[in-house]
Amino acid sequence: MRIPQIARRSVATLTLLAAFGGLPGARPVFAQATGAPGAARPGAVTALVLPVAGMTCALCTRGVEQSIKLLDGVDAASAELSTGLVRVQATEGKSLDIRDVKDRVQRAGFKVGGECDVEATGRFNIGPDGRITFRVPGTAYAFQVLEGSELKRLFRTHPGLKGEFFLAFRLHEHPRWKPPAISIMRGEPRGSAAPLSAR
Repeated sequence: MRIPQIARRSVATLTLLAAFGGLPGARPVFAQATGAPGAARPGAVTALVLPVAGMTCALCTRGVEQSIKLLDGVDAASAELSTGLVRVQATEGKSLDIRDVKDRVQRAGFKVGGECDVEATGRFNIGPDGRITFRVPGTAYAFQVLEGSELKRLFRTHPGLKGEFFLAFRLHEHPRWKPPAISIMRGEPRGSAAPLSAR
């Protein structure tokens, strides 16, 4: 069974991310498509953008930020009242736990209101049935990859998708009996995954 691609809100979210680069002095969570990703250990979730429902004032956003900052491995967290988006950046060399971040939002009294955007480094795995998964080594994360133009581009430029890759993707979570799936927004090889022409 193939999971159909769902490309909802991708353009709107990317527009918001471009328009609102975070708080003054804060590092942007998603680098521009032409920029190089920040350094991270092999297999790391380095950034998240979560839509959070229920924030109605500056005290709400501060409460969410403070709750998330209590987690080990969180370098920065910023909640924006106008967009309802919460951006979380991992400390260099650490990995974020997506479930823990969502739990901290709920402990602060709010609800994650939809699909989140994630930046991570990891490896692709192509199964015997042709399904492609993206695994983040050192974590329990293994995501089914939905077909899309960025996946096709990566497959064309890096046949077999060997080596480590940095991805920015939309995470589609399903009921417990289905694996979580991702739609790749941007991807680039890291280290030995670089194409032969670039070596």
